[in-house]
Amino acid sequence: MISFSEPKFVNRSRELSRLREFCSTSRALPLYIFGPEGCGKTRLLREFTRNFTNYFSGDSIALYIDALERESIERALITSSPVKITANIIHSLISKFVDIEVGKCLANNISTLLEKAIGKKRLRDKYVLVVVDDITRSIGLDKIEWYVKWLYELRWKLEEEYKPKSINFIATTSEELSLDIISKHRHAHPLLIWNLNRESFKELFRELKPPNHIEFQEIWRLLGGNPGKLVELARQFKWNIEEMTKLYEKKIRRIIDKILREKLNNELQIALEDIDGLEKVKTKKMEKLINILIDSNLIIYKYWPTLHGIDIAENSELNIGKYYSWQVPMYREITQKLLQEHES
Repeated sequence: MISFSEPKFVNRSRELSRLREFCSTSRALPLYIFGPEGCGKTRLLREFTRNFTNYFSGDSIALYIDALERESIERALITSSPVKITANIIHSLISKFVDIEVGKCLANNISTLLEKAIGKKRLRDKYVLVVVDDITRSIGLDKIEWYVKWLYELRWKLEEEYKPKSINFIATTSEELSLDIISKHRHAHPLLIWNLNRESFKELFRELKPPNHIEFQEIWRLLGGNPGKLVELARQFKWNIEEMTKLYEKKIRRIIDKILREKLNNELQIALEDIDGLEKVKTKKMEKLINILIDSNLIIYKYWPTLHGIDIAENSELNIGKYYSWQVPMYREITQKLLQEHES
């Protein structure tokens, strides 16, 4: 097996600053962070957790839980320095939960993890943060409303019991349909995180050492600043854009087949011509198309407050509208090609 080191963490200074501000005092609501698949939210929160002590000195404890991790304790739990939680302690916490993945188990037992692995006394007068990553895919869309409400109530309970300087929770998702559920109630504060800007994307591009024939402008046009897709192109596909495109054509073809079975050809053509046509055309058929495209992670509704505090600008080159955007520009090109093949 080939083991790859993580690429360099490139500029997210505004997001880190906002996270630090959020954790400086106890907030009434947990953050619910979402964004395009591969936009870098996981890497951002891992880095923030690892360096939490740098922001709040020794008076701080941060835990990052990968709710999707099935087996590895080391991958399921990251702690801020100098917090050390031994594997034996974690095993003792999760051993009574049979046939439950380790990440999911930790995500469902936060108070036990804090109390048994760290201790009430060590939490007193500390800045405390718990991050639960990819929770929706771990527990399912049908349970996310319950989980976010549970986090909301748990924060108040632990604040009263542990007496920290501050205690906060952050949950993340790539499942945008969960936002419809979350936004019905006031148990969490949804915030959008976006792909890298052009300069940061170029920095990561250079860090990954592309062959001389690979032009940055073409990669920017295809991937639109998505760091996950860039790393995938470099490491999985060895910079072979054609092979990467073929794989995504196969994935997207199944989605197009579903759209065609639902007789949503005209609605899809509107979206291809103008992504904000999804907002302008108010019909049940368009609503059905929106749900299919969002559920498939091809598009994202972007008219939300952002983590870095700046609205995501419209960009016709990258197919970013005022309300909607293709998660990756390449998805639009592939979708258009497949629709044209069907109609020719």
